[in-house]
Amino acid sequence: MGHMVVNHLMFADDICVFSPSNNGLQCLLNICGDYAAEHEITFNCNKTIGVLFCPKKYKQPAPSNVFLNGVRVQFLDQVKYLGVWINASLKDDDDIQQQVKSLYCAANKLRGTFDCSKKHFISCLLHANVCLPFVEQIHAD
Repeated sequence: MGHMVVNHLMFADDICVFSPSNNGLQCLLNICGDYAAEHEITFNCNKTIGVLFCPKKYKQPAPSNVFLNGVRVQFLDQVKYLGVWINASLKDDDDIQQQVKSLYCAANKLRGTFDCSKKHFISCLLHANVCLPFVEQIHAD
């Protein structure tokens, strides 16, 4: 970004590491492992997931020689990071579909908590205050 290399993001106990090569990724994971050992931090290596972002015309197999603290990193086509599904194709269709399902579930839970005489009013209120702004934001993007 600009004149600065950004090769990781951290939020609370979630870390995301970026590298354009297997060797670079292994180097970054070694730094993470060394830092963790020095500061008595334990990584859950079984929850460590890699995603290979690569244009389709250059599609490569996921690396099998990347390790964190001696445990091989599993590579998948998608991963959930900070509540957002990120996939190897960088398309957000799956995440948007999941968010819409969550919206409907939340709205149905709310409707179920009110008595029948107020359901129409509650439906209109939810639609006007939650659904419409959500849909308008999607169309604005």
